[in-house]
Amino acid sequence: MKPLAVLIAMYCSGAMADPAVATDTTAAPADNLGEIVVTGLRQSLVTNETIKRNSSGIVDAITAEDIGKFPDTNLAESIQRIPGVTIDRVNNEGSRVTVRGFGPEFNMVTLNGRSMPANIGPNTGNASRSFDFENISADGISGIEVYKTGRADIASGGIGSTINITTARPFDFSGMRAQFSAKADYDRSTQVGSKVTPDFSGLFSDTFFDDRVGFLVNGSYSKRNSQEQSANINGWLQNQFAPGDPRVKSSDTNPDGNNWAPRNEGWGVLDHQRERINGQAVLQFKPVDSLVATADYTYTFYKDMNQTHTFGAWFDYGPNPTSAIIDPHGTVTNLVDTGSDDSYFASNDEIMNQNGSAGINLKWQASDNIAVELDAHHSTADSGGGALGTNNFGIVGQIPQGTTSLNKCFTMGPAFPAGGPCAGIAAGANQIPTTSWIYAAPYTMSNLGTNTIEPLFGQANNTVFHNTIEEALLDATWKNSDSDSGLKSIKAGIDLKRFSTEAESFNSGNFAWGYYNPAEKGLIPGNLFTKVSSCSIVTQFSGGGCGIQVPYFYSFSLPAIIPVTEKGFPGDGNFPAYTFAQNTKPNNDDHIREDTPAPFVQMDFATTFNGIPFKALVGMRYEKSTVIAQSLQKVPVSVSWNNPTEFSTNYAANATYSYVKSSYREFLPNIDLSLEVEPGVVLRGSYSKTIARSDLLSMIGTTSVTPTPKPGSRTATEGNPGLLPYESNNIDLGAEWYYAKGSYVAANWFTKHVTNFLTNTTTAGPLFSITDPNAGALAQKAIAELTAAGKGVSAQSIYAQMQTDTGSLGPFLGQPGDPLVIWDITTPSNGNKTDIHGFELSVQHLFWDTGFGIEANWSVPTGGAPFNSETIATQFALPGLSRSYNVVGFFERWGFQTRVAYAHRGAFLAALNQTDQNGEPVYTAAYGQLDASASYDITKHFSVMVDGINLTSASSRQYGRFTNQFYAANQGFARYQLGFRVVL
Repeated sequence: MKPLAVLIAMYCSGAMADPAVATDTTAAPADNLGEIVVTGLRQSLVTNETIKRNSSGIVDAITAEDIGKFPDTNLAESIQRIPGVTIDRVNNEGSRVTVRGFGPEFNMVTLNGRSMPANIGPNTGNASRSFDFENISADGISGIEVYKTGRADIASGGIGSTINITTARPFDFSGMRAQFSAKADYDRSTQVGSKVTPDFSGLFSDTFFDDRVGFLVNGSYSKRNSQEQSANINGWLQNQFAPGDPRVKSSDTNPDGNNWAPRNEGWGVLDHQRERINGQAVLQFKPVDSLVATADYTYTFYKDMNQTHTFGAWFDYGPNPTSAIIDPHGTVTNLVDTGSDDSYFASNDEIMNQNGSAGINLKWQASDNIAVELDAHHSTADSGGGALGTNNFGIVGQIPQGTTSLNKCFTMGPAFPAGGPCAGIAAGANQIPTTSWIYAAPYTMSNLGTNTIEPLFGQANNTVFHNTIEEALLDATWKNSDSDSGLKSIKAGIDLKRFSTEAESFNSGNFAWGYYNPAEKGLIPGNLFTKVSSCSIVTQFSGGGCGIQVPYFYSFSLPAIIPVTEKGFPGDGNFPAYTFAQNTKPNNDDHIREDTPAPFVQMDFATTFNGIPFKALVGMRYEKSTVIAQSLQKVPVSVSWNNPTEFSTNYAANATYSYVKSSYREFLPNIDLSLEVEPGVVLRGSYSKTIARSDLLSMIGTTSVTPTPKPGSRTATEGNPGLLPYESNNIDLGAEWYYAKGSYVAANWFTKHVTNFLTNTTTAGPLFSITDPNAGALAQKAIAELTAAGKGVSAQSIYAQMQTDTGSLGPFLGQPGDPLVIWDITTPSNGNKTDIHGFELSVQHLFWDTGFGIEANWSVPTGGAPFNSETIATQFALPGLSRSYNVVGFFERWGFQTRVAYAHRGAFLAALNQTDQNGEPVYTAAYGQLDASASYDITKHFSVMVDGINLTSASSRQYGRFTNQFYAANQGFARYQLGFRVVL
């Protein structure tokens, strides 16, 4: 009866909802596990241990403690407790996962074994193959399995791992089960809307007609208001100062003489109002004992309406800087920049993700030896900006004395030398650099009012994605009735999948509100601005809070000032529409379809050698993928120089669609071996080949250029539909000791040889024969005239002289014979390879019958291609590789349950593209977060609970090539939940 008790416990927790797990999972020997008498969290840990012990290959699992009771409030926060798994956080909440150093795009996420389409990535605006855990609530989830080794019967697509989320089914329970929970969520960061928001979830399941029919429905609703506070630099520009520049004091020892200068510095807040709705309905029917039919529909809805208010200074290079100091690494640590403006920025955006998945599953026990299963689903993911669009913004400038009366003093530590306008200003050892604004008298940073604010420009943008997966899986399993044979079963089947993506983007171009026109000062009434103290933001960082040299800024509501700017100065243009209702023509329109039939076969062996239990799982999966890419090719015809600091791209009226077709084949073998050399001691060895498919937008068949081609930011991209998938040959070795019920120690060593990594090669060159107005004959004439007159040469003075010479206010276009615009053209291709290896150590221990327990793990992935910070040549490096550890302590007894969890991730390379610069790295500093939860069962049906997330308000920080190349700082805040739970 003891093995049966183990299986019943697993079934009731939902661990066996996935047929892939059920096939491999058998009960552990009775003399090791003993009777299952624990409940709640300890029962969940015993179940997790059983799955890990009896699965083939390297598998880790998390199961719900009870119906509708997952260990964490967020799935990503739970999955990071597994060794080798780390997470990305967006707005102080877990979002996407990295496994063994491979980021979100390298991990496959499935729902009940089915491939799921993904939405727009958080804060990226780009299509993604990686499911975002932020879209789904932890309520209603029965378990998560992380497969770190490949298997023939599991969907391909992850070289880091395949992560399967399982949900409950009515036949998982006997008779009627129901639960309801309600929580109040308190977020300390909230400044807009209520600080306390609701979180509800419920589940009802019942079976009828002698358990022949079952019905389950679950749903959840949560709302969260929050604020992000940040400081940032939009990228570090390469080689803005030539060797020997008389304005520069340099101690640069870079071997190639390279230097890097900040694009800007800004500070601000982003207010979120997020809603999330999840729901699932499941109907099961068992007309005869040998046949079970399941129909289900899953729906998720995620909406984030947010408003951004930032302020800062943009730095102009070329002739504008008057002095700079460069440190030995080549980093500009002090900069005095003249002209331009200090800006206030506002945006109103809306991200809306909807997922729907309808499926049917048939399980037929055709005979005592043969079981047949058919699973089919149609799943969609829709993302877009709704009525507001994904990015709508407006910028105004603080210009009290014209554009040449301003000095911007940027420093990351050293004081400015005597004799200049910034003399004595220093940042010391601040985490956030200092930028001081020095205006001509009588203005200072402390006496700027709204009457000196001039409207500049605005934009309306939207991004829309529609992803669809249509999949059918048919397999049959033969079980050998000969108990003396080593061959236990053979499983064969075919997986047919079609993945379709439609991606559209809309860009209005700049709506010219004023563009440095003095007549626009005071156009926007002062009562539409709100004066905000800088002391109130990013206070946890030195250099933030009152350390920000600009003592206050003005925020404004974008919808409120649009009607005012539409009535602005004649000839300015306006902001004619705040939606895309009138704009039906996209700037980009990309369609990608992948068709993949995948037959597979898998054999399961079990025998003994000299009394030692031996198991093997051997499989082969074959895939042939056909890719068709069709993309709208808009042809750029010219670049407009609209004002001293703003440029735009103009396009031909007609556009055509490209059509590119390609295909590739993959053989994906796997073999998993295990020996139980002593009772409770298991040794494992696995080999598998896995793949991950290329980024969706890298596979388009067109060339596109940036719509805002400022000098230093003139970027272009070329897609490549013929990209091959990443291929990884994986070897895993493991040792596990299950020394007591619910307690074990496990160590794994792994190596991955990965090929076909993408190389994003950036080359400089012309495109479409577009000429450059700010390097053309008109600009050269203006420079000569300014030089002859002994006047300063800057972008502002050149533009003003061109207006005088032509009698035109602009904009100016490049003329025939002018130099061509030189674009930084980035093209992806396959070719790089790398080796990743490392080890994982985990321990789980229940302290007898005291109710106390602990989980801990440590992961050390190494290898990859390191990034060389001294060279600007195109290079390959693998983002995401970092060490991590987790410690979870808990107590569960007498109706009390308390749990404290700490997760730490070391510093790592996060990306190879800064906001304004492709190829420039972004590193994330080490981060640790402390969470806690507690609950008390007042009765067996009613309990109360409290959760604390990020109790220490840990904050995150990012930097560029060197630690002093500040990139971003985001302040963390604690969040609390208080609620109750009813179970029937």
